[in-house]
Amino acid sequence: MSAPVLRLGVSANLTRPRAGEGLAALARAAREQGVTLLPDPETARALPGAQACAVADLPAAGAQALAALGGDGTLLAAAHALAQAGADLPLIGLNVGRLGYLTAVNEEAFPAILRALAAGRYAQEARATLAAAIHAPGGAQDPLPDALNDVVVSRGEGGHAIAIELALDDHPVARWLCDGLILATPTGSTAYNLSVGGPVVAPTADALVVSVIAPHALTARPLVIPGATRVAIRVAAEAEAPAAVYVDGQAAHPLRPGKILRATRSPRPVRLLTPLTRNPYAPLSRKLGWGTPFAR
Repeated sequence: MSAPVLRLGVSANLTRPRAGEGLAALARAAREQGVTLLPDPETARALPGAQACAVADLPAAGAQALAALGGDGTLLAAAHALAQAGADLPLIGLNVGRLGYLTAVNEEAFPAILRALAAGRYAQEARATLAAAIHAPGGAQDPLPDALNDVVVSRGEGGHAIAIELALDDHPVARWLCDGLILATPTGSTAYNLSVGGPVVAPTADALVVSVIAPHALTARPLVIPGATRVAIRVAAEAEAPAAVYVDGQAAHPLRPGKILRATRSPRPVRLLTPLTRNPYAPLSRKLGWGTPFAR
């Protein structure tokens, strides 16, 4: 039995077609269970009478968790907002989006999940994140936000393939001519990594995945490595244009030849609240059609 969650922050992606209906359903369920919602300023505009509360102010307001209502991108943005604010709160994903691997609680289950939270009947998962920084030859570092899904090195605006050199725990591994490289957490294995043919990894596995984007060699294959591996990625010096680094698909950071992107598991995991009865493989089975009968 966990502590009851009776004060819940809310961050909604109001651009989603059903976000308004989902938010209204959440508000009804919260009233029925005696749960106080603390929406961020943008979300509060869609909840008449609600008192807005910035993400940074949620701990002081007594919030015990933050609900991200939208799609997986909404939950990623909420995780980044909590980290930026230094607010150590768990997240729960409420799906009104399309895919919903992370936001796996659908609208029809909002009353049940609010009832479970209020009664303390929920589980908590610690999802690994990546800490990354761009290192200059002189020793200067440009730290990046922690990644819940992935850190991606991609070709720059010139559109040319780039030569990427990979080292693991200071051991040279490979040099690929490609469009980029994905370093994914287990949580991120079902995101960009999956779309380029990378493996699906159980979300709590102690592993990372390295996947190459459009390699100019048939021998380039995804690589599953231990979760604590120290990863170094360098763009070859002869590159015609700087590459770009993306953290969870957000904000490009230039990676120029001579600089090194270093990444490893962060000491700051993201905590997700889930129903006690949740099947962790159900979203995969549902979204990937693994339960579909064979065609005859």
